[in-house]
Amino acid sequence: MKKILISGMLGLSLAFPVLSQDRPLTNNRFVTDCEKSDFVKTPRYAETLDFCRRLAESSPMVHYTTFGTSPEGRELPLLIVDKDGLRTPGEIRRKGRVIILVESCIHSGEPDGKDATLILLRDMVIHRKQLDLLDNVSFVFIPIFNVDGHENFSARNRINQNGPEELGTRATAQLLNLNRDFLKADAPEMRAWLKLYNQWMPELFIDVHVTNGADFQYVMTYSIETRGTHLEEGLRQWTANVYERSLNERMAAAGYPLFPYFSFRTYNAPESGILIDIFDPRYSQGYAAARNRVGLLIENHIYKPYKQRVLATIEAIKASARILSEHKESLLGAIRHADQVVGSPAFRTQPMNLAFQPVHKDSVWVDFLSWGRDTVKSDLSGGQWVRHDYKQPVTVHTPLITSYEPTLSVRLPEAYILMPQWGKVIELLGLHGIRYTRLTEPRAIEVETYRYTNATFATRQSEGRIPVKAEYTTQRETLTYPAGSILIDMNQPSARVAAWLLEPSAPGSLTYWGFFNQIVQSANEFWISVPYMEVKGRELLERDPALRKEFEDRKQADPAFAADPRAILEFFYEKVRKTAHQNNELHPAWRIMKREQVRGLI
Repeated sequence: MKKILISGMLGLSLAFPVLSQDRPLTNNRFVTDCEKSDFVKTPRYAETLDFCRRLAESSPMVHYTTFGTSPEGRELPLLIVDKDGLRTPGEIRRKGRVIILVESCIHSGEPDGKDATLILLRDMVIHRKQLDLLDNVSFVFIPIFNVDGHENFSARNRINQNGPEELGTRATAQLLNLNRDFLKADAPEMRAWLKLYNQWMPELFIDVHVTNGADFQYVMTYSIETRGTHLEEGLRQWTANVYERSLNERMAAAGYPLFPYFSFRTYNAPESGILIDIFDPRYSQGYAAARNRVGLLIENHIYKPYKQRVLATIEAIKASARILSEHKESLLGAIRHADQVVGSPAFRTQPMNLAFQPVHKDSVWVDFLSWGRDTVKSDLSGGQWVRHDYKQPVTVHTPLITSYEPTLSVRLPEAYILMPQWGKVIELLGLHGIRYTRLTEPRAIEVETYRYTNATFATRQSEGRIPVKAEYTTQRETLTYPAGSILIDMNQPSARVAAWLLEPSAPGSLTYWGFFNQIVQSANEFWISVPYMEVKGRELLERDPALRKEFEDRKQADPAFAADPRAILEFFYEKVRKTAHQNNELHPAWRIMKREQVRGLI
């Protein structure tokens, strides 16, 4: 292991900005409710929307609109901010600008992004501060995404969080976690979001959160998918070498040194080593990567004062805008290249990696900004209690895992065929921007199929669903699809998302979330009784020499089977049942492995 300078964050003293407000607050009409309380309170839904409307009424650069409705009937607010007052992605891009989508309150108990964006936006369009941010960048702000959870306001929510006094909840009114919903899109809020995302396709997506857990000096940690292969390689290189590096440098210069979002190898012990997770598209930054775009997850530190967290978020958004403005052309080139690569045959020459594990022997030494601590026996629980000393900042020299190896990969097909009866799944594919063609005539075709053989269902629900770990076989078969089936040609930029949804082994796939449970574990009743196999078994043996040999071999190899009348009858019962219900366990997304077959269907 060797010591390196990582992401511009090592060897920095933690010189946080003085917590004073240098913004002009003379016009009370444009002082946010958060500022009025000196960052003790965060505004409610109605107050937030009122402030957004006032900004839109006072500046032609701001357009207030909505993009959907929550289960409890609240509108999902949206602010479009462009220097020339442009309101559509086409107009903005023709002007030569890139687009940043900033999302706040996906977990409404974590409102940092909401107050940060209101202050930053006010400063730009009302006080004309740093208005040059809008020269090459336009913003799309979602001040509150989880609007129903936001209004479940209480001082009891997130009691370990250092402000504000009252806040909303993590879950929606339907008790769904939106940051697990990007693929399955069960929530109406997420379905509205997917339509918005497809409309705007922002070059950068920023999702603002607050951490739970470990204690350390950093006000902000972050996650970007640059450590695995979820992001196309050229765009991954741009993201790591241009955006991530510059973001660390700019935030350190602003007094907010960053560290990647992490976990310790041993709880609460930074000296044990640090791991950085790789996130799949169930999560915000993972979803952006699957769509060939850059996604930044901000995780502010739960124990830091609310004011520090809000001001740090403002700096991160400003820094991001400046980086994109300065490197606009290279970013656009990297995105175009990523769309072309993922939508090309070259992308399918190598397996697509779906999951990773850290390679512990590949580490570098880094300096981690922590606190002094001691461990005592608790006089409350009797267990070991780790206490931090905030008057004793310490720098821990510790190994950081830098390499990951795939633990799950899949060879992608040239196309998928999906049966027309799966209408809700087809609708979901459309929400994800996946292009498909309707097949008007039935036809027999050779395909690669998955046939389910077994499944383990979780003992507890997750997100209102029962997660499934399915087992299956893979084989080549000639099958006939009905008219109305859809063909998903993988020569498209959304090929990654199609694979994440339709490959049953993929984390967060439709199989995992239970969309195909009736296939994974067939519930169809079989109407023939086992005792009838005394008759049918003899018929089968009489006309099928191969079955007779299989039966005799089984008896010879397995004396317990040969001595069990019930087992013998069930042997024939399963043969008949599988013949009668031969496609009950057939995964409905068939894989076409030859390009010439796809050409013949289009």
